[in-house]
Amino acid sequence: MNGVVRRLVLLVFLVLALSAGSGAARSTQAIVGIYPSGTTFAASGAAPAHPASSVALAMPVGAVDDATILVSGAQNVAIQSPVLAGPLELKLLFAHYVSVDGKAVPDALLPWDGSQRSAEHTNQPVWLQVTVPYGTAAGAYTGSVVVVADGTRTSVPISVTVSAVALPRSNEVSGSLLTAFNFAPQSYGAKVNALYGVPATTSLPELFSFFASYRLSPNNWGYGNPSRASGYTSDRRWWLDKAGEMVAAAGQPGQFASMWIPISNNRWSASTYVGGRSPYKPQAWCRYLRSVHGFWQKHGWLSSYPYLWGMDEPGLTRYRVVAGQAKAAHACFSGSHVIVTGRPTAENRFLWNGGKDDVDDWVVLASRYYGQYTNPAQSQRGVSNATENLRLINAARRRGKQIWAYTYDAASHSTPGFTATEPLSDPRLFVDWTALEGITGLLYGQGTTTYSKGNPLDSNDREAGSYVLVYPGRNGPIASARLEVIREGIEDWEIMNVVRHKHGAAAVRRLLAGLFSTTSAGAKLGCTVGCPLKMGTPYSWPTWSHDATTPQKVAQMRAAALQAAAS
Repeated sequence: MNGVVRRLVLLVFLVLALSAGSGAARSTQAIVGIYPSGTTFAASGAAPAHPASSVALAMPVGAVDDATILVSGAQNVAIQSPVLAGPLELKLLFAHYVSVDGKAVPDALLPWDGSQRSAEHTNQPVWLQVTVPYGTAAGAYTGSVVVVADGTRTSVPISVTVSAVALPRSNEVSGSLLTAFNFAPQSYGAKVNALYGVPATTSLPELFSFFASYRLSPNNWGYGNPSRASGYTSDRRWWLDKAGEMVAAAGQPGQFASMWIPISNNRWSASTYVGGRSPYKPQAWCRYLRSVHGFWQKHGWLSSYPYLWGMDEPGLTRYRVVAGQAKAAHACFSGSHVIVTGRPTAENRFLWNGGKDDVDDWVVLASRYYGQYTNPAQSQRGVSNATENLRLINAARRRGKQIWAYTYDAASHSTPGFTATEPLSDPRLFVDWTALEGITGLLYGQGTTTYSKGNPLDSNDREAGSYVLVYPGRNGPIASARLEVIREGIEDWEIMNVVRHKHGAAAVRRLLAGLFSTTSAGAKLGCTVGCPLKMGTPYSWPTWSHDATTPQKVAQMRAAALQAAAS
């Protein structure tokens, strides 16, 4: 009998202890902090220092910007009473954690109505997205939201200062940073169908307009790619209706500032060549290009920046093929621009010497933009190769060539990039760097909708997530956090483009001096040997900010740039 009593007493004690522990957990109040867009959050651990208690944004007309609310230590989160003075628009996004190389990253931004959701980890980010429609008057706009964390309510004031500066629209060439992002529409449609049973006919039409809303242009028209040398064809079967699918993708009026002329490059397999045209045989392109040109002219798309990317990272032998591509494109598609991923060199000068077979836009790998490794013996003699590449790039510029930039798996190239495991400010800093150097276009070749097996919302491991900037959603595309900050970087570029035209390149460099090692005269470069600054890379590049202070510095830069652009 005593044994039974002892067991009962022990059971009661255990229940009371568990109840007390549960009460203690509930009595710990969740912490709510406000942070600038681009702040990096871990799934657990201490929140970033110096949170704000309110949202403050400086925005141009036509912009879409963000702030982040971090709720720490709550089991459930909700947003109530969202209010923002019209015509400004306010949307909510719930940051979903994705496994990237075994690390939980809050990368997928799920559309959200603010209703109660369980926090996924100790630190739960929530994004507030503000849109300033075209036609909005400059001035101060206010609003607020109420964050409810485990029943505790926290009011968060919102203030938005709208500048008189207006961004170009997504289909305007003038004043826009031109873009060319690898894009696999069929991959997106197939993944949405596999995950949710939604057919491609439902998921794909909004995918292109979603892409355009981020100021990005695709390197692939999907089902709108011509399959015949005669160009666009029609068919009652939607997936074979190349004319109809192209109109649906490009929009009417067109929704992209730059538009990919549908010619495959050397990375495509022969069985998938668009229009059956080989990138190695440009002499057979002319009839096809003229047909495409006529179709585009009929639909008003020639007001865009039409570009042809027929060769990716060619060697010297293939540069001769590029010359043939340029000659065919310039002769058979009036107003076309031939781009190539590579940099101007003495050996390929025949492609930038002013001839009809010239490349129009040189797309330079960011880490190779300035210069190369300097031999220590050369360095001792006062020789430096730190700006060797830049001298040739500027020589091509003087010949009227545009310079674009690209990156891939940036961890191996010692520049900011688009991977999910680097600081979230890095993608925006990469685009801001293009503004620093007056670069006019941005190409991304690793893909935005290239998915591996399984659900990318669970795991996104390929190249540290760099192949997925858009997640497949049941009710529409889901932006990554990186995609949001890329758009903000493009907005930065377009604001600073106004500053450049009004006040000169030195004014842009001064604005970016808190983010990059630069003076009003130009970037201060670092490398292992032969550079003014010491860095652990043989390729010269400016230092850049990528710590916890960076997002606030970027926000301050944006506000100062808007003031300069408006003056």
